[in-house]
Amino acid sequence: MKKEWHKWLLILVSVIIIGASSFAALGALGFGERFVMPPASPNDELPPTDTAVTGIVRQLVESTQTWETPVIGNPPKPVPLFVSVPVVESGGNLIKMGDPNAIQLRPPVSNAWLLEHGLDFLNSGVLSQDPDGDGFTNLAEWNDKTAPTDSSSHPPYADKLIMHSRQQQEYILRFSARPDSERFQIMKVPSVKWPGRDNFYLRVGETSEDKQFRVDSFEEKRAPNNVGIEVDASVVKITYLPDGKSYDLTRNLDTVIPTYFAELEFMLDPGNRFYVKEGDAFNIVKDAETKYRLEKVNEDSAVITYETGTEPEQTVEIKKK
Repeated sequence: MKKEWHKWLLILVSVIIIGASSFAALGALGFGERFVMPPASPNDELPPTDTAVTGIVRQLVESTQTWETPVIGNPPKPVPLFVSVPVVESGGNLIKMGDPNAIQLRPPVSNAWLLEHGLDFLNSGVLSQDPDGDGFTNLAEWNDKTAPTDSSSHPPYADKLIMHSRQQQEYILRFSARPDSERFQIMKVPSVKWPGRDNFYLRVGETSEDKQFRVDSFEEKRAPNNVGIEVDASVVKITYLPDGKSYDLTRNLDTVIPTYFAELEFMLDPGNRFYVKEGDAFNIVKDAETKYRLEKVNEDSAVITYETGTEPEQTVEIKKK
């Protein structure tokens, strides 16, 4: 028993537990109370009918109920039944975004336009955003009546042209001689912009090979020079094609024609400045379908015309930055 005392201890503990459990079970069986629900007492009495309430209910049930679908946008578009039109609090005012008479949340843009294009109108900077990535802000798209979420619909790229400066160069011509009765020798005198010396032999009505001027007429004259000797002072009248102005070329005298260039930059290609001569055509790589022409270069602005496909020609004045 000394060697196996722990087995005897385990047996003793088991007997005690079994005895205690039996005692508890016998006590529970001897409990005399029973849980019985008392019988229900029926009561068929009802409170008096509220005739005022029932009259209202009856009127609602019998009347025809119509759903007025709200509309937003221009032209108006119906809002689906299960789509709610948001109400925004701004400056102490509750703005119903679908109400055309409500104050504008992001002036000058209408609330309906913001909703129609799904713009983030809760963002105070929504008008400066460009969700379609075409380079034009929502405000620019609103002003030009284009779609701010469609990259193929945007204001004209001419709006992204800026002018940095006006550069002046000199185009110098000299009526040198008459090789025969019909032709006139007109020399282009070298200058900074036009370094080469060219001789053009032209008849009335013909245009120079560099496409800069056209001979319009000839008048034979004689006049005294600076020492009083009578010399040939015949005049060839030309039109300088870039600006359409007329100039008189007097025999053996240099005529300086100022030529202007505009230093331009396309803001969707920042840092790439280029020069265009007044009267010349030019292109924008991003807008290859449009033909641009620099019509006039003023000191503080440039006048540009552009035409896309069969659309009417447009004119825009670009202010100097």
